[in-house]
Amino acid sequence: MKGRLLFVGIFIAYFLANIYLGIRVYPLFDTAIWSVQVLYGLAVAFLVISPILFFAFRKRVSVPKAAILYKVGAGWLMLIIYSFLLALVSDLLLFILSRFSDVTKAVSGRIDQYQAGWIVLGTLLIALVGNINYYKKKVVRLILDTQKPLNQSIKIVVASDLHLGHAISRKELKRWVAFINEQQADVVLFAGDIIDNSLLPLTYYKLDELLREIQSKHGVYACLGNHEYLANVEMSLAFLEKSNITVLRDEVVEILGGQIQLIGRDDKSNPHRKALKELIQPNPNAVQIVLDHQPYTLEAAAEQQVDFQFSGHTHRGQVWPFSWVTDYLFEKSHGYLKKGTTQYYISSGLGIWGGRYRIGTQSEYVIVTLYTKKNTEKV
Repeated sequence: MKGRLLFVGIFIAYFLANIYLGIRVYPLFDTAIWSVQVLYGLAVAFLVISPILFFAFRKRVSVPKAAILYKVGAGWLMLIIYSFLLALVSDLLLFILSRFSDVTKAVSGRIDQYQAGWIVLGTLLIALVGNINYYKKKVVRLILDTQKPLNQSIKIVVASDLHLGHAISRKELKRWVAFINEQQADVVLFAGDIIDNSLLPLTYYKLDELLREIQSKHGVYACLGNHEYLANVEMSLAFLEKSNITVLRDEVVEILGGQIQLIGRDDKSNPHRKALKELIQPNPNAVQIVLDHQPYTLEAAAEQQVDFQFSGHTHRGQVWPFSWVTDYLFEKSHGYLKKGTTQYYISSGLGIWGGRYRIGTQSEYVIVTLYTKKNTEKV
């Protein structure tokens, strides 16, 4: 019930914000011919209802058309925050300036147009900067030590939150696969949410073909994320199997001749997933690595004295000010953490949800070099 009320509240706030912005931007068109005004109204209406249109018609229209609705709608859900803030700031400034009649008299009759221009240009500039920043992938290089015996240092590529689907398809995935292959990794790990919210675009763009091109000496492994459940978990599992990705769903596997024990947890979306302590298989000589998509209850790994845990999910909010929200909700919403003898890394994700914007955060690859502490060899 609370969830529904929250959704209704967000829905109402979204439409009220759009009405407010529509009124503030309209002065740019109030002297235009009627046909231009009609086009403005249609453009605003499309922008506002495109998220609804996507969810209503994504299975009834072609994948490319659904992708347009998704990119426009989900992108606007992010950008409206900045448009709304720009409008509020300009209203505040105009209120202050109204106290000085000499200043307002100089721009009398054109203030509304200046404000509308400020909102539109400011939003476009923020969108451009956010889009450029999204494509600037950060490469995080972690050198992690362990007391467990390893024959040599091990290179692991870790990525999370690819969100392949209507927003991210073949062209972008091809670049990601090329980068991963350049690393010549011993093992590649995906910490959930490889899929966004539907299998239709993945099948349409034949993304399994590209995922099968990932090169790793000892395999490609993944845990499930909440979006695999949103997309239909059984279909997601079938797709990932076809992509040569081994999904560990409350499962344990030993690789590199038993030197590493991978523990893949089912996602928190499954209320019946096993507790971590049920999955632990004591082995004093194996480095234990947990893949758990959502970084809740981090102490569970520390209590079991697991060596490492890799997670994702948070995107670190993806765009400001949501980064403040994730920082509040999670003990660690992004980056490295150590609790006891357990080391964690929570990734901000390689892809994104919704529009291609990163504002105040960055998408990233994580390249881990794992070595035995007493061994002086480091890569």
